Amino acid sequence: MKRGLVAGRFQPFHNGHLALARQVLSECDELIIVVGSAQFNFIDKDPFTAGERVLMIHNALADDGIDLSRCYIVPYHNDENNARWLGYLRSQVPPFDVIYSGNEFVAHLAGALDRSLAVKKPAFEKKKEYNGTSIRRLIASGRPWKHLVPRAVAKVIEEVDGAQRIKMLARSNTNPARW
Repeated sequence: MKRGLVAGRFQPFHNGHLALARQVLSECDELIIVVGSAQFNFIDKDPFTAGERVLMIHNALADDGIDLSRCYIVPYHNDENNARWLGYLRSQVPPFDVIYSGNEFVAHLAGALDRSLAVKKPAFEKKKEYNGTSIRRLIASGRPWKHLVPRAVAKVIEEVDGAQRIKMLARSNTNPARW
């Protein structure tokens, strides 16, 4: 049994994330999706709650026909101590064999903390277009964005009035650029 892990904030889960989930499941028996920064929500950078993001991911995978019995979606509160990060992560999720990450720091840290752990750089699909920050900016400005996320994610965002939330947060004092 080979298990691959993907971690991200998923603010929101977009088509690039869905393509990555498909990639991991084509190479591994099971997929763990770690919803990072679970403790943050209702701020400009992290507008959605961990529960909303779990729902987005679950519904997007199901709508895409992915076998959910092969997937784990786990909210994860960040640990600011980088030296203990991997041990803390391992205590929060099922055992895994490979981390998929395009983040050079994550790859370095994982390799330094556990030399037996495989770290694989994923094949990113349209990385500049499929980008949470860009999608949130499009939403905040009222420009088209739904084509960048799975249909199920757009539905969750609509159900929680997420577009209005993002617009309000972009104007509010929760935006560090305004402090």
